[in-house]
Parts: sequence; structure tokens; C-alpha cells
Amino acid sequence: MTNSTLNPPVSLTVSRNGGTPTTETCDLLVVACEPRNLIGICDYTPAELDLFSKFKNYTFHTTLVKVQVPATPPRFGIILSPQEIENMAGHVSGYRNETAKQFSLETANGMTENLVTVYQLQGPETKPMTEQEFLDNLNATLPTLEWWPYPDYEIVTDPAQLPVDLRTPYFDHFDNAGLRSGGPWEYLDLQGKNNTIYVHGSTCFESVLQCWQYGGMLIENQGRLGWSLPDRKDAKIIVLGAGPSGMMFAHRLKELKYTNVEILESTGRFGGKTHTVTYDTPSPNGDVTACELGTCYLSPAYDAMASHFADCDFMKDNIREGMYLTPNHKDPKGETIRGMTTANQFDGVPMPAPLIDYTEYTLLKGYYEANKPFADPAKWMDGFDADKLKLEMLLKLLEYDALLALYRGLTLPMPLSPPEELLQYDSFYDFLEKNDLLLLTGMLEYAYSVQGYGPLKQIPAYYGLIWISLPLTVGMIFSDKPSVTVLSKGWLDIWKRMAATLNITLNAKVTAIDRAT
Repeated sequence: MTNSTLNPPVSLTVSRNGGTPTTETCDLLVVACEPRNLIGICDYTPAELDLFSKFKNYTFHTTLVKVQVPATPPRFGIILSPQEIENMAGHVSGYRNETAKQFSLETANGMTENLVTVYQLQGPETKPMTEQEFLDNLNATLPTLEWWPYPDYEIVTDPAQLPVDLRTPYFDHFDNAGLRSGGPWEYLDLQGKNNTIYVHGSTCFESVLQCWQYGGMLIENQGRLGWSLPDRKDAKIIVLGAGPSGMMFAHRLKELKYTNVEILESTGRFGGKTHTVTYDTPSPNGDVTACELGTCYLSPAYDAMASHFADCDFMKDNIREGMYLTPNHKDPKGETIRGMTTANQFDGVPMPAPLIDYTEYTLLKGYYEANKPFADPAKWMDGFDADKLKLEMLLKLLEYDALLALYRGLTLPMPLSPPEELLQYDSFYDFLEKNDLLLLTGMLEYAYSVQGYGPLKQIPAYYGLIWISLPLTVGMIFSDKPSVTVLSKGWLDIWKRMAATLNITLNAKVTAIDRAT
């Protein structure tokens, strides 16, 4: 695609707000929604259909519950169960205390009630559970978990008495076969053809960060990728989908002075998989609690994006806060509120306590993975030295960074050509094992799996290195900021501010797309 004047326009049949369908045209179509949702609507080519058929995805379910704080308050505000992440069977795999996130665990433990988000993850091998099946599973299993500290809980409901929960197809990605056949780069080859570009998370990675980076990469590498934006700044551009990827790309187009950009959203809301719900009770001081059922965490890798959003006034009074125990999060080096379960994570040796602190877990897990099998399992801890391990882990992170630069390059969020050597690894864990980096297992396990992106032994190494990127590891090593942060007003506040600057049409049903292919 060279420019819009040399290609026939794209024709769309659209019904707005239940009205009579009309046919209109645009010079460029931006697919920011799940592309498989347009099968049967868009005149996809055989190449496009073949590519989309290779996607794998999980099902992620989050539920907001109100809990009674027990007489003996919990030590942790966030818990992850690596075993349930590995199973990916839809059982409860962890929780985040939203009250502790907002006001500190110390404050939350001094209250009568807290708000807590519980999450469940199901893999692609089985039929996805329905929303009700997830809720039934939660109610059946939550009381049986020895690491769940709140025996008295109730599912929060909205004014219509519906559960406040979110069930979503999650993390569209390619398996090793799809990667080795060039899936992400076939996607790049499609960019611009038939006056269509794709910016949905399936192009690279699920997170908001990678969607933002991918949009920038497309624009900055137009010539190299063989496509270009329309020459005319008043060219009609339609973006399908008002999730983060569609809104961020439309915002980039606005920054490039395109004046005729419209986002068509099929639902009655914008924000996609961001679901921030706010409650003014329970609260220790009357401030609202921003509960995240979708998009949640940030890291040092988000700094450039957050800075850009701040410059655009999209983050006004929306503070990045650290996930720590100290009141009001004033001490960025304070004690973490994260806990990890140890079940089935230390096979063949005496297991540590069923639930331990995140830092302790990362040291023990790294030591275990790097040194097993042990000559005498009963004495597996004899060589354990926490201070020495911390230094060794720092050095291993530097080795990881060097391999990351070597294998996948420095282009964010992904290399523009297949990193053939990296694609030969069977899993992220296989990459760590073969490069003598198993000491990092516990650290990377949390950083990767807590987002719902899957277990290290199953996910392809390529996706591990896409997420655990150089900005993240450099930030973990050298930054004085917390490695895990959240937004005081939640992610949806960003999209609300951004939406006010964009032309978004909600409840717009597209029933046909003809790109004159």
C-alpha cells in the first residue's frame, strides 16, 4: 500500500444505535478488535483466514468479592498460586486485595470489610467455561483453599444484582508451530494490504504496553514494512474497536494531524478489556477504591508510555503507586504484600511453608531449579545463602539482557524479522534452562504468570522475552521505583480522558466489509 489515492476505498455496511444499515467508505481500515470476530463479515483473504486459524487463547475470569477481615489479619494482600497457573483448569489461581492496593495492607487489615479481586485462568485445550461455571467453580473451591484468608465473603453485585465479574478470551497468541511458521511476521506482511492494518493485541502481545509499542512500530517503519498512511490528512480512516489498542492508535493518528478518524465500537462502552469499577465503601477515609477486573499492573517498562500519556493530560491525578505494605506507599523499598503458594513447586525435597513471601519464594525457587537434583534432598538448603543469591540473580539478569538483545533485538515490542534461534526453544523455561538462567525462575514466573499469560513451561520462549523486556529488567535492576505499580484512579480513567479527544461511535454494528480484494 503506497497511499490512499491509488487503492479503491473500503466499503462498510454499518448500523448505528440500532438504526437502518448504511453503506459508507473509508480510505484506511484499522482492525483493532479481535480479527476472528469479523470472519463472515469482512472479505478476508485465504492468507488472513489461515493466519487467524492458528491463534490460541486462554479464558480469564475475574470476580470482585467483599470479604470480612478475620480476627487474625492476613499477611499478604496479593497471592499467586503457580500450581493453578500451571494447571490452567479454571480454578482460583490467586487474588488481589483492592483495598490493600489502594490504602496499604496495614490500613486494610484494620478495617471490617475489604474488596478483593479473585482470578481464574483456563487453558486452550478444553471448551471454555461459561461465566456461571466460573462462578460456581469459585464458590466450590475458594473455601477449600488453605491460602485463602477470608472465610466470610460475598460476590459483589451491581445495581441490577448481577455479579461484578469479567470473563474474556485472553492472550491470543501462536504456539511454537505457529511461531516457527512465522505467524507474527505473516501478520506484519499483511499490514497495509487491501487498505487494512491490524493493531489488535493478537499482532504481538496482550498487554496495553505492547499494543502501544506496536502501533508506534508500524508507523515508524512504514517504508520498511511496505505500507504507508494516506497522503491526505483528511482521508477517512475507520478504526474497528474502542479498546485500548484502537483508542491508542486513533490517538496516534490525531497526533499526526489526521482529521477524519472515527472509531466504531460494537458495544455500549469503550475500554475493551479494561474494567475499572469504583466503590466509596468500604473505605477507611471516604476515598474511592479503584478495583481492576481487567488491565491492572504497570512496571518500569511502562515509563515511556506513561510519560507520553501524562504529556497528553491523560493521567491527571492518577498516581502510579507501589504494591507495598507501608502506609500510603511512601517507602518505595517497603515490604512487599505479595505472597506465593509453594504446593508442587519443590518436588522431591522438604517443602517450605505452604505460603511464603514473594522475595523468599523467588530466592528459594531459583535456588531449587538451578541446583536440582540434590544428592541429599533432606539437606537441599545447606548451600542456601540469601545475600549471595541476590547478587547472583543480579548477574543472571544482566546475562538475560545480553541474550535478549542477541536473540530478539532491541526493536519494541518485537523484532521485524523472525529470531530463528530463539524460536527453536520449546518454552520459556527451556530457554532459561539451556542458558543457565534457572536461578531467575521464581522472579520471572511471577512477573510473567501473574498477568495471566501462562506458565513458564508451556508458553513459548518468544513471548517470555517479549514481555520480560529490556526496559523491564533494567528498571528492576537500576530503578529506585517499585517494579510493580498500579494506578490510584485505575486504567479506565486514562481511557475516559483519551476518549474525550476522539471520535467514538458506540453501538455501531458492522455487518459487511468489502475491501475490493
